[in-house]
Amino acid sequence: MAADSTIIFPPLSVLRARLTYRLLEDTTLPTYKGALLRGGFGYAFQRASCAQSCWGHAERCDAALLCPYRWVFETPHPEGVPHLHDLQDVPRPFIIEPPLDHKQHYAAGDTLDFGLVLIGRGVDFLPYFLVGFEGLGATGLGRDEAKARLERVETLEPFRPFGTPIYQDGRVLAPADLPLLNLAELPSRAADLAADLRVELRTPLRVKSRGAFIEQFDLGAIVQAACWRLGSLSAFHGPGLWRADYRPLVEAARAVRVERAELRWVDWERTSTRGGERRKMTLGGLIGTAALREVPVKVRAALLAASVLHVGKASVFGHGLVGVTHL
Repeated sequence: MAADSTIIFPPLSVLRARLTYRLLEDTTLPTYKGALLRGGFGYAFQRASCAQSCWGHAERCDAALLCPYRWVFETPHPEGVPHLHDLQDVPRPFIIEPPLDHKQHYAAGDTLDFGLVLIGRGVDFLPYFLVGFEGLGATGLGRDEAKARLERVETLEPFRPFGTPIYQDGRVLAPADLPLLNLAELPSRAADLAADLRVELRTPLRVKSRGAFIEQFDLGAIVQAACWRLGSLSAFHGPGLWRADYRPLVEAARAVRVERAELRWVDWERTSTRGGERRKMTLGGLIGTAALREVPVKVRAALLAASVLHVGKASVFGHGLVGVTHL
């Protein structure tokens, strides 16, 4: 791939939605709500999609076909892709985007809005996601298990903050078409972006380079992580293995001039119940902004991919949200 060539992205479909809970009780929720929504949602999704005999021990399911829960949370490794067979942290075909306002105290009647991104095969399971989030609200949010009603769900137009309601007060509405984004379109969309960009790390970014998490703005590491995530999502949940050589793209990112990088490392804690044992985990990352000058189109396309799919560790919680705007 020549230095000035474009890159062909896989035709991976993405659907963005905005969900609204109506709190039915007073409560206090964590500042960062991604793990709270993700943790409780997994159980609710299983109850929406699995026979009761599987609840809590899906690994013993003897069904001939994989159910939606196992496709989403226990995705099998793709055949014929040896380098992915040792991957422990299999990417999930969804992202929960918690609110960025860090509000903690909620009164009965308040709303809680958050985003949901469905990727590849995950789009097919949209009805199960709706039922799962209904169930999560009925079970309760946070340590107080405050009850909430799923009030509204809208599917959003690509790269726009508005869309079409598909769910309102327990009633499913049938839109004519879902506003899907085909990631193969990103290079052409990137050509419409200015060459000088402002990149904002809106939620903690956990990206490794040479075995350690980066603590300064490293565009090459961010682009490499975005390409890896795009490729693994395509292999596990999309059209198959993405065979592009993206190493020249990473080198092009490393050559971009970075100005006014203002970043800081933030830590936050979550409680994991994996394996039936409660334990505290600290998941820190970088947040902040940087200005980029004369960014090649293919690097702009990789940054757009990062803005849609998030990048780095804990993306399913909403980590690694990358904003891309004109300077």
